[in-house]
Amino acid sequence: MLLAAVSIAAQFQDARAQVEPADSVAAFQERNPGTDTLTRTFIRPIPLVGSIDRALPARYAVTDSQINFRDYRYAGDLLNASQGVFTREFGSAGQPSDVIIQGLGFRETAFLNDGIRLNDPLSGIFNLYLYPTEQIERVEFVPGTRAFLYGLNSTGGAVNFISKSKKAIHPYSRIRYSEAAYGSSFVDGMVSQDISRGLNITAGAQHVTFGERFPNDNYDAWDGRMKVRYNLNSEINFFVSEIYNQTQTGLNGGVDVSQTPDSLRYERLQAVMHNTDSYEKITRNDLQVGAASRFLSDSDAVSTLTFYLSSNLREYRDEENRPSPNGLFIQQDHRSQWMGIKLAQHRTLTTNQVDYGAEVQSQSALTTPATIEGRETSVSIFGKAESEITDFFTLSPYLRFDSYRRKKFLAYGGDGSIRINSCFEAFGGYSHSYRFPTFQELNGTYPVISPLNEDISAEKHDLFETGVRSSPPCPYTLELKAFHRTIKDLIAPVPQTAYDRTEPYAFGWGGHGVLRGFNLSCSGRIGSFFVEFACHFLEMSENGNMQTFLPKWSGTGGAYYWDKLFENHLNLKAGFRSKYFSSFHGRQFDQQALVYLPENGSFYIRGLAKVDFVIIAHIGNAYLHFIWDNLTDRQYVMETFYPMPERQLRFGVSWDFTD
Repeated sequence: MLLAAVSIAAQFQDARAQVEPADSVAAFQERNPGTDTLTRTFIRPIPLVGSIDRALPARYAVTDSQINFRDYRYAGDLLNASQGVFTREFGSAGQPSDVIIQGLGFRETAFLNDGIRLNDPLSGIFNLYLYPTEQIERVEFVPGTRAFLYGLNSTGGAVNFISKSKKAIHPYSRIRYSEAAYGSSFVDGMVSQDISRGLNITAGAQHVTFGERFPNDNYDAWDGRMKVRYNLNSEINFFVSEIYNQTQTGLNGGVDVSQTPDSLRYERLQAVMHNTDSYEKITRNDLQVGAASRFLSDSDAVSTLTFYLSSNLREYRDEENRPSPNGLFIQQDHRSQWMGIKLAQHRTLTTNQVDYGAEVQSQSALTTPATIEGRETSVSIFGKAESEITDFFTLSPYLRFDSYRRKKFLAYGGDGSIRINSCFEAFGGYSHSYRFPTFQELNGTYPVISPLNEDISAEKHDLFETGVRSSPPCPYTLELKAFHRTIKDLIAPVPQTAYDRTEPYAFGWGGHGVLRGFNLSCSGRIGSFFVEFACHFLEMSENGNMQTFLPKWSGTGGAYYWDKLFENHLNLKAGFRSKYFSSFHGRQFDQQALVYLPENGSFYIRGLAKVDFVIIAHIGNAYLHFIWDNLTDRQYVMETFYPMPERQLRFGVSWDFTD
């Protein structure tokens, strides 16, 4: 019915007078080469609908053209080269990789779809394997002092995926296929078509498989997605989008080092796994309905109103139906649902960029069969201004007000920059923000971890940053940043000490943590060669004691030959990329509770430097990728104890069909 109503409205709009303001085809062709030539006017969609910051510097955004020349298996791969990011992985597809930004993990990072938060309110995390990569038009990455603006518990960082909103006058389709060892495959298909002037439908489906590399190490997932955009005119756009996921993942808990000799821990046929029975099924749906408009006289002023509804069902099972049962029988469902409305406004006032908005969200979570239920409503108001005080000095204050769990919180901060010369500027900033407890932290997960025993409020984060960075028209990018974060009333799992509880762990509150370090990133081109590099140093302490459950040093880099050949018919990127991290004491990750456990789960993880060989080529409408992972065949882990893949080949193609 919705689609029929939109179609009728589109036909009615076609019968009206010419679109105002009319835009010549020749002018549009000059701005958008490759678009089909028309003999009539058309309505251009409002750009960047769903952006969390329209003034975001280019160094914090990944565009669709850049995505095509990055090797990626899932959405998390698009963040690997970002400043301050260290990603811990489990060596197989499907499990929630921990994206760590300046020492804070997935519970302190907000992942968003067109500005709407994706994190499950029960666990506080979002599994990046659930977001379809071929749906992404642009990735916005906001670390540091500003991050808290963009959603509940975004104190560590905010990552926003802007979905594709195509203008497909003629049929457009895209297919991506990739495969690797151990039955790993990725298949995605997408189509886009303008049904009438102003009405576009984009739809796609994806299927991903993996395993088994080790026993009970498998993944099978598919998603379906659709986005309908109707441009009533050049000032008002309506949109409806939906993403549906269904997955099944084997959860073997990694290699049991207490039962597996050192020499066999990487042997897939001889290593003893923690669990060969457990698995999870996830069914998730994300729906958005909204409108974007230019009601004000300024064409840069964009208002966005979005209604959203998300639901997530995680069915955890540990059943006695495998050849080597473990004696446990658990059937536990984790259900959560969140809905709300968000209003965002962007304006340009002379030399000032102003963003403000408000959001109301209702959350509910239910764990069965224990029947642990929680409900909360949050109200948020946020605002940011970027002011160019002089030609060489800018200042940006910002704040966020949250009413949550019947308490009120005001987070605030600001940053500024001073231009040193035509190529470099110095910058600094401070923020005071909050991280609120999740439903899981309030209620626990039986039989692993018990809830907080106090009526706690929230973690308090104070962050200072300072550094120097390049700015246009500098031909390369460089940023060196030092940071110092203090966390009060820290929420963290601790060994259980209460005699009236059966769980071995409990969530504790009231600790004091400090994170400090620096990040260095740079990229640039020298003739036909492109070089990029990011390095991170981190020191952590908790209640005055130094912590080593994250590496002190980590980094990524790459050196490529990247140029157009054969009269520009071949755009070739070929070279080597590397990843490095120093040794640290990894903690055991409990796959039922999705929590890193302290103390007796600790295991020494050796440092690593690995190299991959990468070829990405653009020929005609096709992008070919050939990846030789782990070129030197290093044996290593990033989690306790999940062996990462040995040397293997991965290849595939993405093909655009434009007619």
